Amino acid sequence: MKSKALLLPALFTLSVPAFAANPAYNVALVSDYLFRGLTQTDNGPAIQGGADVRNGNAYGGIWFSNVDTPDDSEGLPVEMDVYFGYNNQFGSFNLDMEVLTYNYLNDSIADETEFKLGTSPAKGLAINIYRGVKGKTWYPEVTYEKFLPYRLYLDLAAGYWTQDDADDDAFTARAELARDFPELGHIDLFVGADFISDETPFGDDADEDDSELTFVVGIRKNF
Repeated sequence: MKSKALLLPALFTLSVPAFAANPAYNVALVSDYLFRGLTQTDNGPAIQGGADVRNGNAYGGIWFSNVDTPDDSEGLPVEMDVYFGYNNQFGSFNLDMEVLTYNYLNDSIADETEFKLGTSPAKGLAINIYRGVKGKTWYPEVTYEKFLPYRLYLDLAAGYWTQDDADDDAFTARAELARDFPELGHIDLFVGADFISDETPFGDDADEDDSELTFVVGIRKNF
């Protein structure tokens, strides 16, 4: 996975040649890769990295993480996300439109494409809704970020996961507290708590609605 992080600049340059801005890179090591309350690494660690670029109101990016796959899976146990969007500005109101693709470099996990529509009505506050094309899922989410004294910052998120053809759904929530260490090259250390009300959000009324609370710690750097 470290070699994947080293390949990010080249891959990103090939993915978004239309952008004239310089990309910003990020790497992270986390104790668990959680996506909307569900572990993607069987509660194991993940090495992650990506790159983002912005040109005016347009933006795009690419991101990698290892994921858990069955033993008989062919290919790499890697997720590669590619996304691009445009944040429309109408005076004090904005409308952020984005396309996200979740691509898995193995044959055991199906790829997915999502469309996002969002707005930021106040500083640090964002309201987004995601529509999964293949899975026919909906995920409205509210996020809030606040910078605190002593170089601390708090990230909060709450969402609701549902699917067109399922009788089940799930509420998710996440709280993350991080601190920036400029004396260590602006490395961030963070701890988070993720909650999901149902570990099988796209089941039916007969399945067991087992909730789960998972804690995660990690280290990341933006450069």
